[in-house]
Amino acid sequence: MARNNRQQPHEEEESIFISMTDIMVGLLFIFILIIMFFALQAKLDAEKIESIQIENEELVKELGLGGEERVARQKLDRYLEGVTAQRTNILRWLESYLVSQGIESVELDIQNGILRLPEGVLFGSGRYDIENPSAAAGAAKALAEGLSLVLPCSVMKVGGIPFREHEKCLRSKYNNRRAAFIEAIFLEGHTDNVPITRSLLGAPLLNSNLKLSARRATNTFEKIIDYVPRLMEFYAPISSGNKPVLAVSAYGATRPIGSNERSAGRASNRRIDLRILMHEPRDVDAYMRILEEAGVPLKEEGL
Repeated sequence: MARNNRQQPHEEEESIFISMTDIMVGLLFIFILIIMFFALQAKLDAEKIESIQIENEELVKELGLGGEERVARQKLDRYLEGVTAQRTNILRWLESYLVSQGIESVELDIQNGILRLPEGVLFGSGRYDIENPSAAAGAAKALAEGLSLVLPCSVMKVGGIPFREHEKCLRSKYNNRRAAFIEAIFLEGHTDNVPITRSLLGAPLLNSNLKLSARRATNTFEKIIDYVPRLMEFYAPISSGNKPVLAVSAYGATRPIGSNERSAGRASNRRIDLRILMHEPRDVDAYMRILEEAGVPLKEEGL
């Protein structure tokens, strides 16, 4: 019994030692797991940070390009608004000049870019000549002079050079601060739908409304050029083909503005329309090219 009593403390000491070892091993294992966890977490965090940095760089780059494109597009949109405004100005300036010359019956169709010369301004019913001297000749002369005064800042010369320098146009009464240019001006002949049953006096081949409208339009064109020859020096931008802006078209009875069922409607359909088409760049590159053609300084870009 005495021997057994002597062995019990020793066995208890060994048991305690084993327990402490197990605890230390367990703690060490947990410590290693913690280190491994933090190491793995640090690696994941580093990879995540790197991924975020790459995404941010790509996003910044993308936003930078998109921002530039948006700014450029906004400038183009503002320019196109200015083009429409310039056309309106041209029409109103022409109307004002004609009225000042006693041609008070002209009409404007701002939305479609038209200055309208109703029947009686240039031609009476069934007429196609502009004789000298006559009220029609006076109206044609006033129209030619009005175009000569109003257009120089809004047209080019042959070769794509502005007809009048941008700086000078800034101070002009008929200015072009928006650097907006005319692409074409059509002198359009129109008639009512009443058939021509006999050839017009002195022109046996004028046997249709279409032919009559064409003759009126070409006679108007020739008359205003006779009065002011320099109108043929007004050209469109290179981007629009750099062709003379003045042109002729004829529609006969195909484009009525009034009812041909009534005499008043038929009278309104017998007319000469002066239709203005402006050059409208299709994209930002074309917009920059027209500014370059116009000689607009870069500091004024986005007019």
